[in-house]
Amino acid sequence: MVIGRIKCLLLTVCLASIYYTALPKPTVKGQNNAGLLYPNLVNKFYSLHPQICWYTGTEASIAIRNSFLDRVDGARYLGLNKEKYHYPEIKASSIPKDSLELMKQDRIFTDAVIAYCKDVYQGAAINSWIKNDEISGKYAVADEGYLLDKIVQVNSAAALSSMLTSLEPGEKEYSLLKLELAKQIAINNTHLSNQLRSCLNLYRWIHHFHFEKFIVVNIPSVTLQYYEQDSMKLQMKVVVGKLSTKSPRFSTWCYQVVLYPYWNVPRDIGVKELLPHFKKSLASLESMHMEVIGSNGKPLNPYNLNWAGYTRSNFPYTFRQCTGCDNSLGVIKFNLTDPFNVYLHDTNFKIAFLKDTRFLSHGCIRVEKPIELGNYLLNNKLDSNFLKACVKNQDPIPVNLDKKVPVFVVYMPVVATGDSTQYYKDIYRLF
Repeated sequence: MVIGRIKCLLLTVCLASIYYTALPKPTVKGQNNAGLLYPNLVNKFYSLHPQICWYTGTEASIAIRNSFLDRVDGARYLGLNKEKYHYPEIKASSIPKDSLELMKQDRIFTDAVIAYCKDVYQGAAINSWIKNDEISGKYAVADEGYLLDKIVQVNSAAALSSMLTSLEPGEKEYSLLKLELAKQIAINNTHLSNQLRSCLNLYRWIHHFHFEKFIVVNIPSVTLQYYEQDSMKLQMKVVVGKLSTKSPRFSTWCYQVVLYPYWNVPRDIGVKELLPHFKKSLASLESMHMEVIGSNGKPLNPYNLNWAGYTRSNFPYTFRQCTGCDNSLGVIKFNLTDPFNVYLHDTNFKIAFLKDTRFLSHGCIRVEKPIELGNYLLNNKLDSNFLKACVKNQDPIPVNLDKKVPVFVVYMPVVATGDSTQYYKDIYRLF
């Protein structure tokens, strides 16, 4: 009896060996990668899954392919282009008989699934709408691992459908944007469809991270929204860059709040706008609470300087505005890590928030409720009375955040509010 069981076991091992020998060998690095969008991810997929996944000849594999093809067919309703996902190849009904060609076809299908899942989850073509992205790269490996784990587990058409649905945001605002896109596609409004496509992809990008805290500044709606655990906790008006000095579009980190900040005037503003003004009247320098700062970082006596000899090109100093409520940055500045020298800040010109059109700045972003935002970021540690006291000549007080908070400055001309969508003017003429 024992000998019989041993013979049976040996026969099973032998047959399994013959079966796996007959399968296509694992892909050698550099082979079968031609035309793939994500060859490294495809290779990783096949390190986790048998070599043939989608073309096994079973009814389940046929149902999976048909289900995915239906999803790709409707890609435009998610703001995506179906041609990106190897549409002609995966639509072909014939299955290669040659094992190498079969493996190649399987890899193409895998690449299509990966590419589609990435775009549904992370948003497509984000780098065409964002000038500098300091956030996505930090989470790229985790995102890819998350997606591969989900794709590997697909074993039926129902599982595929459930997985793809789970990749999309569940918020009502996202659903409203999708409905509006379907409406504009139905009436063949290409212009508004293009706007909605970008908005849907940006929405998926921002919300797929599920950060504990994050800030979204939307340029067309001139608003700021602060989120915790994907729930909006605070919304306010902002002032952003005018058409000649646009606010850049980027993702970055807020790492510090500065109480009673100086305004270190950028050189371009200083020599083009302030220098001619001060050359005519030094009294205006004092009335604006400005200081002239030397190379050592210390204030100079403006009455000892040869103003008549200074031009835009040879002015050797910088301007700095003293701290206090008269400061252009107000009493709070939110420092960011972006390369554009752009930040969020309070303002001494609060009447601007009463305007409907708030494209007025040199690029930085003025916020309507700085103390409320500061308290959220600093866990209610701000002394509001100290800030409202408008202390004169107070030295700046930098306060580091316990944990850096993501900030997204984006351009979304269509926004879902309540039960409808609202369109905003394409002020920067990007569409």
